[in-house]
Amino acid sequence: MIELGIVDLSASARRKLAALVERWAWVAPDSRISIPRISLQLLSPEEVRFHGGLDVCVVGPDLIACDAAYLTTLRKELADKLILCVLDARTQSFGVVEQLGRLGVDDVLLDTAQSDEFVRRLVLLQRRLRSRQRGIIMMVDAARGGVGATFCTAAVAEALVAQGLSVCAVDCDSASQDLTRFLRVKPHLSEPLRLLVGQERLITGETVAECTVPVWADEPLLCCMPPAADSNDTLVFSREGMRSFVSVIETLAVLHERVVIDSSPLSPAARHALAQVADEALFVANRDPAGAFANRQALSVLSGAMRGDAVLRIVLNDSGGVAASRALLRKEVLTVVGRPLPVVEIPHTRRAARWACSGQTPYRFLRRHVQALISPPLHRPKPGRLGGGRALCADVLKRAWRATAVAGWWGRKRGNEPGQAKTGGSSEPRYEPLTIGFGTPMLEAGELVSKPVMLG
Repeated sequence: MIELGIVDLSASARRKLAALVERWAWVAPDSRISIPRISLQLLSPEEVRFHGGLDVCVVGPDLIACDAAYLTTLRKELADKLILCVLDARTQSFGVVEQLGRLGVDDVLLDTAQSDEFVRRLVLLQRRLRSRQRGIIMMVDAARGGVGATFCTAAVAEALVAQGLSVCAVDCDSASQDLTRFLRVKPHLSEPLRLLVGQERLITGETVAECTVPVWADEPLLCCMPPAADSNDTLVFSREGMRSFVSVIETLAVLHERVVIDSSPLSPAARHALAQVADEALFVANRDPAGAFANRQALSVLSGAMRGDAVLRIVLNDSGGVAASRALLRKEVLTVVGRPLPVVEIPHTRRAARWACSGQTPYRFLRRHVQALISPPLHRPKPGRLGGGRALCADVLKRAWRATAVAGWWGRKRGNEPGQAKTGGSSEPRYEPLTIGFGTPMLEAGELVSKPVMLG
């Protein structure tokens, strides 16, 4: 996501320039859907100093024609940012371009340019941008409904809030609005989001923030974005709608530290596009043997769509009823070749199952299990096994050598060499060091201790 600031003299000039930039960004061939996504902020010249998070500042022709020297002040305020000037019929001359270069402008573009030229400039300019800090996008996916994807979305959102993070939970089910209704968030459908997905409004930080609603009045860190008010789901399922929806999600990641998405109601194409930008993913499955093939196929598709550095975890939700073997599921179903998949099991709890329409989340009844979904579990070797024996031997060796070093230091301090009697005519008895050896059953072959450990 590239943050673009639209700067011009009047509000009407800024809206006109923003519409031009939006047309450049969206009117592009379908083969170029991987162009950098942008977020627009309309700013007056006095407001630029308060928005240091911009990546590119687009200056309009009215400001250039009225006061081109303002670019010197703009360059000082945005020392490490890019400045792009748009020229019209009044200002498009080589003399103006040469003057803008002296004032610190990085590039210029005519208002009569085509979309392809703007895309080429943006692709080259983005390589000069420094990496920006943004939040983490986490999608909660499932092969079918009713396995607990909404359950995990709500629980993980509150677990992240308990860590002091700003979280936005996204509901994608425009048919039933389960997440929104279960958390008692009103309205259940978002009209501003429909306008953004339908490309009827500009996708900016302000317009995206209008789509979110606080969940609890006493907790400002948790908010929810209801699904778009679309009766037939044609907006998000279309190619243009998917691009707009992904841009909204990336803008949410700039506004919040964590974005948790209940993506299971989306179409396969929309989930594939969302998986490409997700940083983490939770795949929810239950122990019903009837869904084994669907889980394996959906998990393979999700893993192939995600980046190589993205984190993918499995949530085995025990909802009761007919259940297959856990070992069989981990070995035959919940596995992907070439990618480690940690499995976190959530037991069946009656109190947590009653969270629907309560305004609360299941986190308060399953704190320990939900925490494992947002932080990797510690792999501690169990005592009695080979790994535990190696850890025990290493700990004893460390303590023994430390005791030996202390004994040697104390002997040198008193003027004695190791193994010699004390000097000074003392009649105290001399104790021989104790020798401790280790047997072969505690270590693997090739890891035997060659020297005994001497404890003084």
